[in-house]
Amino acid sequence: MRTETTYLTDLAAVLWPCGGLLGPGDGSVLPMAPRNRGNQYLPVPNAQNPRVILPAGNRSVATRGITSFAQGHSLKERLRTLLLAGAFATGVAPLLLRDRLYVGAGPGIEHALTAALDRELAIAIHVGPPRANRKPVLLLLTPGGRTIGYAKVAINELTGRLVRAETRALRHLAERPMRDVTVPRLLYDGEWNGQPLLVQEALPVGDQTDRPTRRQLLRCVTQIVSLAPIRERRLSVSPYRRSLDERIAKLGSRPEVAPLRAALHRLPDVPLPFGAWHGDLTRWNIAGTARRAFVWDWERLAMDAPAGFDALHYNLNECVQAGVHPGVHRWLDSGSRLLRDPLMAEIGLRPHTVSTVMALYLIDLATRYLHDRQAESGGHLAAVDDWLLPALEGLQERAAHEATHAG
Repeated sequence: MRTETTYLTDLAAVLWPCGGLLGPGDGSVLPMAPRNRGNQYLPVPNAQNPRVILPAGNRSVATRGITSFAQGHSLKERLRTLLLAGAFATGVAPLLLRDRLYVGAGPGIEHALTAALDRELAIAIHVGPPRANRKPVLLLLTPGGRTIGYAKVAINELTGRLVRAETRALRHLAERPMRDVTVPRLLYDGEWNGQPLLVQEALPVGDQTDRPTRRQLLRCVTQIVSLAPIRERRLSVSPYRRSLDERIAKLGSRPEVAPLRAALHRLPDVPLPFGAWHGDLTRWNIAGTARRAFVWDWERLAMDAPAGFDALHYNLNECVQAGVHPGVHRWLDSGSRLLRDPLMAEIGLRPHTVSTVMALYLIDLATRYLHDRQAESGGHLAAVDDWLLPALEGLQERAAHEATHAG
């Protein structure tokens, strides 16, 4: 896997075709002529473990970037965000953070976005942890620090597919508003440096929003399912199973292919409701109030999947926060309870099909991870043979028992 410092310089080559170089804050080893120097950015916390990249010369934008990209769901995370925001607001942060990303003078991503939106702006960049689908998310701000929107730029073939898919999804969602769910508007789509680029509005999330309660989550999930006409089909004749079978076949000779295909074909042939799913509904992509949910990152929106996948995906990611193996064990119970909720029954999900849906979700997730080569990037859920295949084996037995004793 490439080092993180290499990732930063490769990322700089996409965002700023004039290039970027890493160096210390005093500039003493910077091999770039002064007349070619452009902006300075701060990799936070450092170049070896970058999570955000902030402008060194604009306190307002840097402070806003820290607070906007924070995932402050725990006390520790909120305290860290508070300390970093204070350091940037007071001007102390550039003295404490040694690493710099120097970008050459000349047209860069800021110039392209300024022209596209016809307004002056500055950027802060979210990088996130190493993953196969990692791409920069740019927070677009006025020079005074007011949020304009978010931009996504592809950096390779996989992220290019995802940016194009999200562009299509946002156009579709604009024509299918949901009663209690707000999604971002697409503000611009085009290309930058040969890669797909999209800009979307910022949703009004902040101190007044939080993670959804169980009922809020399921209300959101059922409305997403209804983005496509909900159709009940037997699993064996569903287009979804045929499509999933084809996706598994495209994995070729990987050792996981045989157990995944066998698991798919051993599931009971029960009737299931099929509809839309967000595809990556997690605590990082949803916030809400008592009356409304705000949902973003629609790059994996699909229009034909078993109802309940989004609830299972959200719940699995919550369960594994403190560890994969104990988390998956909890999910096998809590995911089942979610799918048996009366709200799920309203869209046609029956109790005797719950374990079948859970097994299908794991097969789908494993297929996605293998196609995207997530395990090569060190994702904690991506080692499918470590936890997913054993969990799937138990779910097959549960699914067969439920179907046999339905009534």
